[in-house]
Amino acid sequence: MLFRSHLVFRLDRETSGVVVMAKDSATASKLQKATQQRLIGKIYLAILTGQLAQPVTVDQSLGPDPDSCVTIRSKVVAAGTPGAQAAVTHFVPIASAGGYTLARVRLETGRKHQIRAHALWLGYPVVGDKLYGPDESLYLEFAQHGWTERHATLLPLSRQALHCAEIDLRPAREPHVFRAALADELAQFCRERMGIATDGIG
Repeated sequence: MLFRSHLVFRLDRETSGVVVMAKDSATASKLQKATQQRLIGKIYLAILTGQLAQPVTVDQSLGPDPDSCVTIRSKVVAAGTPGAQAAVTHFVPIASAGGYTLARVRLETGRKHQIRAHALWLGYPVVGDKLYGPDESLYLEFAQHGWTERHATLLPLSRQALHCAEIDLRPAREPHVFRAALADELAQFCRERMGIATDGIG
């Protein structure tokens, strides 16, 4: 018997980790509605630039950046600004060393690029982020020419260091928690650049 799968939770192109697909449209619809009602638990792991000393919550609206050279870029904007949507992200440092922080990140809302935009606003951008990192033009350059020497100079990792570690469906009355161990290249970065082991971190 063939099933038509339905993508329930997607990830940005360079984000690793858990994705959830439903076998039927009814389940997919139920989970998508639960997501809109903030009933789905999502935990990410992120490697941030800089050493974050303590947990912090970012409660800042997100909307289009009118000054960006990249039209898809989001930006922290004031509530009431056209296109602004409420967004809340919790950052909890797990380990900090070597100028970087491995953080556990929990979302209360699910806005486009929320973690990455909030990390930049906080002053601790996600390592390897071509759009929300040191120069947003790196994103367009990568799209047109691939990885260049300028990327290698400005970015310590060839992709953004963001990983979906857990999706918990139990608040939506589904008996499932899906987890994925930290991706190998991110674990390697933690070992080599931060001197920390990530076994068992998820």
